[in-house]
Amino acid sequence: MKRIFSAFLILILSISLAHAQKISGWVKDAKTGETLPYVNIGVIGRAVGTVSNDAGKYSITLNNNADDSLRFSMIGYKPQAYVIKELATRQGDLNISLVPDVKQLGEVKVTNRKWKTGVLGNTTKSQSTSAGFHDNQLGHEIGIIIKTKRSPTWLKRFNASIVKNDLDSVIMRLNVYSVKDGMPDKNLLHDNIFVTVKKGQKAIDVDLTPYNIMVEDKFFIGLEWIKTEPGHGLMFSAALFFASPIISRETSQAAWEKLGIAGVGFNVTAEY
Repeated sequence: MKRIFSAFLILILSISLAHAQKISGWVKDAKTGETLPYVNIGVIGRAVGTVSNDAGKYSITLNNNADDSLRFSMIGYKPQAYVIKELATRQGDLNISLVPDVKQLGEVKVTNRKWKTGVLGNTTKSQSTSAGFHDNQLGHEIGIIIKTKRSPTWLKRFNASIVKNDLDSVIMRLNVYSVKDGMPDKNLLHDNIFVTVKKGQKAIDVDLTPYNIMVEDKFFIGLEWIKTEPGHGLMFSAALFFASPIISRETSQAAWEKLGIAGVGFNVTAEY
């Protein structure tokens, strides 16, 4: 009986491996030919994904599921998608050239008014309640929705208090999205904002003024894990009550999900 069961498991494993394929290659700028670091790569709508490394190299293992698509995307470039089953017979590397997406900034008309400076979001610095990255999955992203007080609102600084960080160095990407139906929708940034957190660092403080980030309504702000270092996760101060709940996705192309009632301590200094 044990031999039959073992043979069955081997058969199932063999079938699974037969339907899996490893895709790897380089991601480059179609105009300059330069490699692109930290490009989001993943199966649309599924928690399967990765991020290209700092040299533009990527590798991902996929299952040939029906009409699933593999998507490559990065701020400042037009995304590209490929039907996975059509890649099954491909030989060699899948090298991608992303085309720059040049967008003109919309004109913002502001009447004469007295501008106020304030802090929006969750300002907790609790060391007893924490939330954050539970693993080092590339493309994993967490954040919260922040309400505005007036339109337009200009984001000036991003702040977060760190509870636990045992990693030598972490590189993340700061993202800002519009909100639709209570979930993050479109990325509002025109440039990548990279955040490096070193071992023992107690807080994150990012100057946002060079990026001219303007929001007209509530928005989602989050951190995305884009470079793995030895160790596990990164935890931030959190609050259990009267805080916007954490919204997360496991990889860059996965669906967004709300996680419990705790709110991670992300906030912005803003002018409105």
